[in-house]
Amino acid sequence: MSKTLSNNFQNKTLSFLKKNLKYLIILSFFLILLLFGYFFYSELQKNEEVKISENYVEASFQFKQKNTDKSKELLEKIIVKKHKFYSPLALYFIIDNNLETDTSKIINFFDKILSINSIDKENLNLIKIKKSIFLINIDDEELIIKTLNPIINSDSVWKKMAIELISEYFISKDQKSKANEYIQLLNNKTKE
Repeated sequence: MSKTLSNNFQNKTLSFLKKNLKYLIILSFFLILLLFGYFFYSELQKNEEVKISENYVEASFQFKQKNTDKSKELLEKIIVKKHKFYSPLALYFIIDNNLETDTSKIINFFDKILSINSIDKENLNLIKIKKSIFLINIDDEELIIKTLNPIINSDSVWKKMAIELISEYFISKDQKSKANEYIQLLNNKTKE
C-alpha cells in the first residue's frame, strides 16, 4: 500500500511539474532577479555611505587647509543627501565654523534634516533643541515657539530642556509673564 501511495505521489508531482514548468521557470527567474536586485541595492547603499563619509572627511580637510568654499560646498551636498548621521554633523560643522551667514539657508538646512525619516524621534527632538538655540541667537520668537512647542507638549526626554530654553529666552527678553507660563509648566513637570 505504501509503495502505491509513493508512486501515486511521484506521478502527481511529475504531472504538476510538467504542466507548470513554464510558470515555475518564470517564478524562479523573478526570484533570482529580485535577489540580485536586493544585493545590488545593498551594495549601492554601502557605496553611498562610504562616499558620504569620504566627503565629510574631505570637507574637514579642506577647512583645515583654509579652503572654506570647497568645504562648505561638500558639507551642503551632504546635508542635501539627508543622511541620518552625516547630514546633522555637516550642518553643525557649518554652524560651528561660521561657514554660512545666511540664516534662512541654515534654517532650511535644519528643516531638511528634520525631514529625514530614518532619524528616531528623540534625536529629532534634540535637533529641534539645537535649531531653537540657533533661532534664539537670531531672535526669531515665533519660530522658536513653533519649534519647541511640539517637544514641550510631548513626553520627550528633551521636554524639560525645551521648557528651560524657552523660559530663559523670555527672561532674556524681559518678558517675565511668558517666562512664568513656561516655568509653571516646568514646575508641574517636576512634581509628576
